[in-house]
Amino acid sequence: MKKIDLETWNRKQTYLFYKDIDVPMYMMTFQLDITHFYQEVKKRDLSFYLSFMHLVISEMNQIENYRYRFIDGEPYLMDQIHPSFTDQIPNSEQFKIVTVDYHEDLLAFIEQAKDKSLKQGSVFIDYSEEERQDLVYITTFPWASFMQVSHAHMIDNKDAIPRVAWGKFEPMNGRYLMPFAIESHHAFVDGRHVGVLIQNLQKAINEWK
Repeated sequence: MKKIDLETWNRKQTYLFYKDIDVPMYMMTFQLDITHFYQEVKKRDLSFYLSFMHLVISEMNQIENYRYRFIDGEPYLMDQIHPSFTDQIPNSEQFKIVTVDYHEDLLAFIEQAKDKSLKQGSVFIDYSEEERQDLVYITTFPWASFMQVSHAHMIDNKDAIPRVAWGKFEPMNGRYLMPFAIESHHAFVDGRHVGVLIQNLQKAINEWK
């Protein structure tokens, strides 16, 4: 990671305006057409959850703004960001939070994520893993579609870790549509960057193989 030089940073004014606002995180929700992606994942007998997670993190890593974080109150650019995701505890109604490093290779990532979750067992969270700032918090709500969502978190205007959630995908006119929500810190991420991410993500979904 590297510290940002404010004097040469092209978003200095935007950053200074938003960094101390009480609630600088904002949420946007979209519908994604996941028809092609879903069909291809099922052909390969892969986990939809982990495969889509890999795709999302891959696309977020391509946009520099999603890799900005606060370290001791100062802006830094992370080299890479990684998922911290909810996962079901087997034979239980409870869930846990699992943190795993992103890997460019899909199959290696899936194997690594499954292994990490298995080894964690029924432990809810490994707090030593959550001290990292190079994370994206990810969850899914597979029981129903939604139009909006919110996340539980402390009021901390220097918490710039994005929150991502997606819901149940439903058939519509021969397509599968899925709600997708992302929460971003406005000191680092503007609406334009959210829009680019969504456009890139839909393109990647359509072309995935």
